Amino acid sequence: MGSRMEPNQDPLLDFRSTVDDAWYTVERLVLSKKNNTLTVKLLEFGDEDDEKFNVRDFENAKELDLFIERFRPACVQLQDEDCKDVRRLWYVCALLEQGEDDQRFYNAFIESVHREPHTLKGEQEICSCAFVVGWLEGPKKGETEQMRLENICRIQRGSPLFDDGLANFVKMSRAQLGLVSNGNQVPVEKVKC
Repeated sequence: MGSRMEPNQDPLLDFRSTVDDAWYTVERLVLSKKNNTLTVKLLEFGDEDDEKFNVRDFENAKELDLFIERFRPACVQLQDEDCKDVRRLWYVCALLEQGEDDQRFYNAFIESVHREPHTLKGEQEICSCAFVVGWLEGPKKGETEQMRLENICRIQRGSPLFDDGLANFVKMSRAQLGLVSNGNQVPVEKVKC
């Protein structure tokens, strides 16, 4: 979660797990047209953490839309030089640490920013500011927590359907539901005469 993308790197997706509703960076999506399944492989996790979906998992267009909402363009970890741009009420994804081995990302907003002078380590600027986030999801939903900038990611806006595997799976799922697309990604039910 919160990776810096190189200029020629394919865009990544984030995925909100059905297990804990936390956000994880997708390593890759594996589409099986033979089995009508999509396997979500999470970055830095083993095969046992894969989440699999079948086109038959969705009973209606609303369920399919909720599935699509579990994906988004990958968040970008804020860097020290980004500090000056962070504003109150920004919608972010932040790291919730509940122990050394329990680190998960959930959506939050910037409740307040406590600006401090930055330090220099060599020629590198180091942010010393403190940020208070209000949790919108997860086990601390509704609570606030103070953290440093490196635990906060900027949410990238846009549709996750730029990913061919996800777009094809959604297309297969719409066909399974008897829906067709009118070109604007708005499902239209087929009329049977």
